[in-house]
Amino acid sequence: MRSYDLTELEEMSALSRRTISDYVSRGLLSGPSHRGRGARYSQRDLDALRVIPRLRTVLKPEFPNLNSVREFLGGLASSDLRQLVRLTSERAFEIEVRRIRIQDRLKTFLPAAPPEALGAALATLTPEQVSGVDRGQIQIGSLIDIERLAGSGDEPARVLYTERAAGEPRPTNGSGERWTRFGNSTVQVRIEKEALQNVKAGPTLSDTIQDFAEQIESLLKPSG
Repeated sequence: MRSYDLTELEEMSALSRRTISDYVSRGLLSGPSHRGRGARYSQRDLDALRVIPRLRTVLKPEFPNLNSVREFLGGLASSDLRQLVRLTSERAFEIEVRRIRIQDRLKTFLPAAPPEALGAALATLTPEQVSGVDRGQIQIGSLIDIERLAGSGDEPARVLYTERAAGEPRPTNGSGERWTRFGNSTVQVRIEKEALQNVKAGPTLSDTIQDFAEQIESLLKPSG
């Protein structure tokens, strides 16, 4: 992959040498391959320099400072960064950033779900839905099948996560239901009763799962 010297980086990013140096010191860029003469910067650094100003303008409320930008870039795959660079429409850029942010949150509490399954699920959402989910105005569980995603890995998931729309009544356990439910009005953790019977757990199991549900709920809140 191509690399660039500092002069090329300035010209191609339209940012000053001083700004580039500041971004390196703040950890937004990987920085030069080495110090001194002949130092080279990566394609990722150039892509980041092209994306950073757009994050600060198109999505300023979500990226109010460089620390928030650094956190976002740090978890971004190079392919996603390249895709953001290619987007010329501000609206398309905004929606793609929001989609990436949603997918990152889903990965956190659905670690067994393959990335391609998460991407395919989010691809079914309209731009308005993506924006609503990322802003915390729409519950993701009302739009996609969280249970299916939770069990889409190589091994069937024993714990299934379901997010319900705010205000929806909490279901009660029927005599024939195979699940024991824990959680709150936003997030439920459902565990197969059979699995619970096979676990030698102390009396604090329900408290542990309840705490887990609360952690998931916090992850679903807007990060911006």
